[in-house]
Amino acid sequence: MAGARTRLDPGVRRGQILAAAREVFVGEDYSKASMEAVAERAGVTTGLVNHYFGTKRDLYLAVVADLASGLPEMVETDLPDLPIEELIALNMGRFLDEFERNFDVLSMLLGSDGGLGRDPDVESILADAREGIVRRMAANHSGGDPSPELLLALRVFQGAAQAAAAEWLRQGRATREEVERLLTRTLLAMVGGLSER
Repeated sequence: MAGARTRLDPGVRRGQILAAAREVFVGEDYSKASMEAVAERAGVTTGLVNHYFGTKRDLYLAVVADLASGLPEMVETDLPDLPIEELIALNMGRFLDEFERNFDVLSMLLGSDGGLGRDPDVESILADAREGIVRRMAANHSGGDPSPELLLALRVFQGAAQAAAAEWLRQGRATREEVERLLTRTLLAMVGGLSER
């Protein structure tokens, strides 16, 4: 039958709506973005968007959580025989790849309020993702139970990494190569005396 909608697996449909919502929230100020625009972008009805995600704020938080859930995985922890300098270089490349791939949405979340002010739910989701990154990084430098000093150094480094990536992608005042070189040297200097590898 011409024009009939295809019934997709709920997980696939949810992912399709999330991808559309991400585009809408990046392209529009939160206050101007609408569930109707998300539905149109996803090729579904507004009622289906509401069925899966409830309110616009719930959908926005789902977009944030979807992105944040994958961020810790960019830190490789399964290469115990790789020299620490090479592992840091590998992970730095992965971090910058991820930041470049998701710059629009990360910039919206990290560099502005996304139209929501300092939303505690957004802050909580991002804080969990940052802590996941720190814990995976710490696993590369400790025998199992990282010291408070190492965790502090890695948390401080995250702020520097975020600022350096913005200098490259948002401000255009640095190249990727310059940022990668600076961050690699900075991390080695910060954790050199704290690493157990």
